[in-house]
Amino acid sequence: MHFIGNSSPPLKALSGAFLLMLVTAAADAPSAHAQAMISPPDITSQVTPGQPPRTGLMPGRPMAPLVSPDITEARELLSQQKWSEAGILIESRLAKKPRDPQWRFLQGVLFAETGRRAEAISTFELLTEDFPELAESYNNLAALYVEQRELNRARLLLERAVQNRPDYALAHENLGDIFTQLAIQAYERAAKSNQPAPSVQLKLDYLLKTPAIRGVRITTNR
Repeated sequence: MHFIGNSSPPLKALSGAFLLMLVTAAADAPSAHAQAMISPPDITSQVTPGQPPRTGLMPGRPMAPLVSPDITEARELLSQQKWSEAGILIESRLAKKPRDPQWRFLQGVLFAETGRRAEAISTFELLTEDFPELAESYNNLAALYVEQRELNRARLLLERAVQNRPDYALAHENLGDIFTQLAIQAYERAAKSNQPAPSVQLKLDYLLKTPAIRGVRITTNR
């Protein structure tokens, strides 16, 4: 999911979740929301008996659990933009497990991808309350707030994400993009002040002319 903030160049994305589940304008087509396919932690999945243990994602981190087939199917449907089929599958699983964080997360992704922003925000906010340890929900929620040009609110969410999971590279990069956009805004205000220092315009020009900054987009999890 992608959004933009203020007059600044587009950010790179709150797989989404937090968002859930990033940045393009709110009127952009839902298909623009599918840059990253990084999965949230699978809390309810269990390793099949007799299955060799999987290698941990990072040294010292818990082993990554297997993903259940229906979760994989739902992610595939979302990737293929089969919104109706994905919605039916997600709703059927939530009817049986209404508090399951994985299915709630995917529902938030579906809401965000189909333009139901208020419902997506509500879904990811509730996930951060019920499962505050899940960093992906903060990430996707931050993307939705960037869409509304609430960069400082998005910054706080991303800071919480990396606090909860220090090796969360995607959130670190998104946080860097947020800081870059905030820097651009600060330099723009400084450039419009009385007698700005020559260095202000140089710094602003450097940021605006750097393709890696100008073309960056905030990325969400799925």
